[in-house]
Amino acid sequence: MTGTGGAAIADDDILTLLVERVPETRRLVEEKYGLRQGGAPPTADTGLDLWEILLEILMWPVLQPALARGEPDGELLRRCFGFVKDIYDESSQHRSGAVYFQIMESLPDDRRYLKSAIPYLRGQAWEGASSLLKYYEVEGYEDGLPPL
Repeated sequence: MTGTGGAAIADDDILTLLVERVPETRRLVEEKYGLRQGGAPPTADTGLDLWEILLEILMWPVLQPALARGEPDGELLRRCFGFVKDIYDESSQHRSGAVYFQIMESLPDDRRYLKSAIPYLRGQAWEGASSLLKYYEVEGYEDGLPPL
């Protein structure tokens, strides 16, 4: 898998990419890893933290509130879902499973999250959202999402 610069994204590079792409997460990364303000995220031995990183640093404090707003911040959502897509595409089974279950499975708890996320989903995330919309029979999306 490659990041925006074309280089492969290693598991231990995910925190750095997250803070660069979604700076709203920086304070949470600093708190979780005991960093000084503005300190560089750790780049070793963080691969096993992926499930916690996705839920506790991205999903609950940043992504879900952004999706729940009456007028979602499209730029923030594009950055969040762009990050998610980049770490999901061509990833290992461990990483793709973590991304899918921590992000996609967290959205249907309140259907408005999923509906707000639709404009920002691509690829397998689009297909997963389509299946979830059908499964939950979300009004207006009983047949899933229209093809891209």
